[in-house]
Amino acid sequence: MHPDDAAGLQPRSNWENSSGCCGATGDEGLNRACPCGTPVATLAADCFGPFELHLDPVRTYAFSQ
Repeated sequence: MHPDDAAGLQPRSNWENSSGCCGATGDEGLNRACPCGTPVATLAADCFGPFELHLDPVRTYAFSQ
């Protein structure tokens, strides 16, 4: 999904699993968390690769308000 579609997610503490030269490469595992701190997604946004967000299917689910 597009990272802007999950604007409430934030980097994990100490930018854990977010290495890269211009942004997170996405190859180190979950690097985005809910406001409560639970890791739930992997952002791939470095200059040499895709710009996308992958939600962890074990920790996320869809719901309707």
